[in-house]
Amino acid sequence: MSDLDALVHRVDEDRWLASRFAPEPVRKRLIALYALNYELAHVSETVTQPAAGDIRLAWWRDALARIHSGAGAPSHPVLLAYAEAHAAMPLSSDVLEHMTEARRRDLDVQPFANWGEAEDYLDATAGGLVRLAIEAASAEMALGVEMLARAAGQAWGATGLLRAEQYWTARGRSAVPASGGSMQRYREMAEEALAQLAHMRAPQALWPALGYVSLARHYLPRLGGAPPPLIFKQARLIASAATGRL
Repeated sequence: MSDLDALVHRVDEDRWLASRFAPEPVRKRLIALYALNYELAHVSETVTQPAAGDIRLAWWRDALARIHSGAGAPSHPVLLAYAEAHAAMPLSSDVLEHMTEARRRDLDVQPFANWGEAEDYLDATAGGLVRLAIEAASAEMALGVEMLARAAGQAWGATGLLRAEQYWTARGRSAVPASGGSMQRYREMAEEALAQLAHMRAPQALWPALGYVSLARHYLPRLGGAPPPLIFKQARLIASAATGRL
């Protein structure tokens, strides 16, 4: 598990930092989820043809289905860690299935036909991961928590697409839907979701599962520039954890 912790620390520092506030059993489940999320999101970066990406995602989908059916996990460190997390606190297979399916969009040069599809993608990927992390932390998904998860996913996901714009462009891809518009719409989506979050509080038990979203407010003004320094992010997360405000 220490290897996966180091992996998440390297590739997903913000979620890793928030997970430090969780009790060790919860932290282990969160790290397993974030390592799995990295593997699914990383598929599009490791292939040159969409068909090859489809094959890899199908392998992950089948392996996860085996775990959820009780057939056991293939000998892969991320899947073994996920299987352990799922055994300790059952996680929603349908949420993970939607997340895996949504990652097929990453293989397309222009993945969305319209802005509704873009929002659905954010809800399935960033939002789906928030939902699974909440389950890993407490197994509770009441109506108020679902609203919190959706807003958190939209805020973090839209901010993430904005931060990755130069990377997408360099690979000859665009996150702007075919129906038209511009990347500015993602900023608006992020700001709208953050405005919703301003009226919510993350319960203490759930904060480690979504506290990193509080950093989105500080990434948006810095787009195209250097991200906030580590000490700033640590201070921001401590303040957010103390109040529950995202």
